[in-house]
Amino acid sequence: MATCKKCSQPFTIHPDEEAFLQKIGFMYGGKTVHPPKPVYCPDCRSQIRTSHRNEQNLYKVRSSFSGKDIIGLYAEESVDGKEPLKIFSQEEWRSDAWDPMEFGRQFDFKRSFFEQFAELQRAVPRMALISIGNENSGFTTGTGYCKNCYLINSSENCEECYYGKLLQKCKSSVDCSYLYDSELCYECFSVYSSYNCQYLSFSQNCTDCLFSSNLKSCKNCCLCTNLDHKEYHFMNQPLSKEEYAKRVETFHGSYQRTQDMRKLSREAMTKMVRKYANIVNGDNCTGDYIENSRNCLDCYDVTDSEDCRYVCVGVNVKDNYDCSNMYLKPELCYDTLGTIEVYNAAYCLFVFHSQRLLYCDYCFNCSDCFGCTGLTRKKFCIFNTQYTQEEYENLVPKIIAHMEKLGEWGLYFPPKYALFGYNETLAEEYFPLTKEEAKKQGFHWRDSDDKQYRPQTVTLPDHIKDVEESITQEMLACETCKKNYRIIPQELNFYKTMTVPVPHTCPECRHRTRMQLRNPRKLWERTCMSCNKALQTSYAPDRPETIYCETCYLKHVY
Repeated sequence: MATCKKCSQPFTIHPDEEAFLQKIGFMYGGKTVHPPKPVYCPDCRSQIRTSHRNEQNLYKVRSSFSGKDIIGLYAEESVDGKEPLKIFSQEEWRSDAWDPMEFGRQFDFKRSFFEQFAELQRAVPRMALISIGNENSGFTTGTGYCKNCYLINSSENCEECYYGKLLQKCKSSVDCSYLYDSELCYECFSVYSSYNCQYLSFSQNCTDCLFSSNLKSCKNCCLCTNLDHKEYHFMNQPLSKEEYAKRVETFHGSYQRTQDMRKLSREAMTKMVRKYANIVNGDNCTGDYIENSRNCLDCYDVTDSEDCRYVCVGVNVKDNYDCSNMYLKPELCYDTLGTIEVYNAAYCLFVFHSQRLLYCDYCFNCSDCFGCTGLTRKKFCIFNTQYTQEEYENLVPKIIAHMEKLGEWGLYFPPKYALFGYNETLAEEYFPLTKEEAKKQGFHWRDSDDKQYRPQTVTLPDHIKDVEESITQEMLACETCKKNYRIIPQELNFYKTMTVPVPHTCPECRHRTRMQLRNPRKLWERTCMSCNKALQTSYAPDRPETIYCETCYLKHVY
């Protein structure tokens, strides 16, 4: 057991972690350097890492290159009171009109590595948003190959989707998270290959299902749980097609009746038997939301992956430890966030199609770089300065030795150098804190702008049929947090087509409500409440739900 130097809690460094740290290495002049054993617990490592990722909050800012108004992840005022960041549009950032090597500098052995890197990071322009191959989807980030989408993030190959996270190959869906290969869905969470569903969660291959959870291959089911291949069921009871239609018709389009149905749905979910974890086709896997993977331990939201531990959100991941948001074949990575097809990287942030990087940020198609930011197609660079291979391999070990002396080597970029407020980042979703708690732990905080809290300019009708087109010109105020939000025309068209009432809360609060459906990314030792088999589950021991092992759950449902 070790003791975390941040939260002072004991934690275990497992034998497979020690073996991995010996497997991942960086060779300099014939000598291999390995990452050291962690000094922070897994939760603190994840919290620090994700405090550098903003997914939900977009701002209108002025381009530092052209002076044009653009939408970006970074507010105009820096979160720590320092000089504002230099923000370019994606086209400007990728152009040949500027050179990130112009900001290069020599490493100063009299100063901290992190202090010097933070100065370089602030000097080099950053892209306003991160996306690739999109069409008419300017208000999205972390997206690829999407068309006509608005305020979605971490999503690929979607069309006409609004307000969502982790959408894959979806079409015409609104206010959904963790939605895959689905169409015409509204307020769905962790749903696969489904059509025309509303308020559905943890389900697959469903059609026309409402206010239900844990359904498989069902049609026309409402207020149902744990059903397989059923049709025309209401509260798990079969009805005739005609009777089912009458029941459903009573609430369609009404905001108040929809809220009543959501309450009934939540009550039904508290009473249902739960499987210990959402693991499908997992061989030697622990965690939650794991599919088609093997040897993934304490991992969450990973697909088609193997030989990992402490990975949150990964697709085709292999040999990754302590990583977040890793996509499309990242291999041999450690304590890194935000990659596409990267090999052998450690302590990095947003690096793509690159190899053998240490402490790099915003680097594309690079290899053998240390402490660099904003580079494209570079090799043997340190602090954005070009070296020969011999010079590079001679200098990097000296910088690492300097970092070891100062206690920096093996740590991720510290929170005090993060470019976002804690409440703007993914860390707030994973590890919620108050402003006082966040600042006490060394994180920044973004205070609210009073301009975002103006009075609502219209009274919302209860039924969608009574909502006029002019609502898209009005200012609404969230019933939960009071923050302003708007209804865009294409969104209103969706509500009218689907007979869905206009939401009374802002997109951020709607997202938080959906995320409350999932468990913490943390494991507890429990036993199956049917056969007493030992389990590792994300359901805490004091939770009221009935938890079964997979065998007992399948017997109960099928």
